Amino acid sequence: MTADEIMKAIEEMDNGERIKLLNNLFDNYFVSRPPKEQIIKEKEEILWGKEDE
Repeated sequence: MTADEIMKAIEEMDNGERIKLLNNLFDNYFVSRPPKEQIIKEKEEILWGKEDE
């Protein structure tokens, strides 16, 4: 699929589909934050301490 074909497909999407696509692209390719599971684990450790403590 070429970039032009991708742009045409995006333009043909309804707004909800486009938002989902852009969010997925951002989460998978353009964000430098750690995965959600890691963030949750770190917050739990801050609140409750590590399991071995």
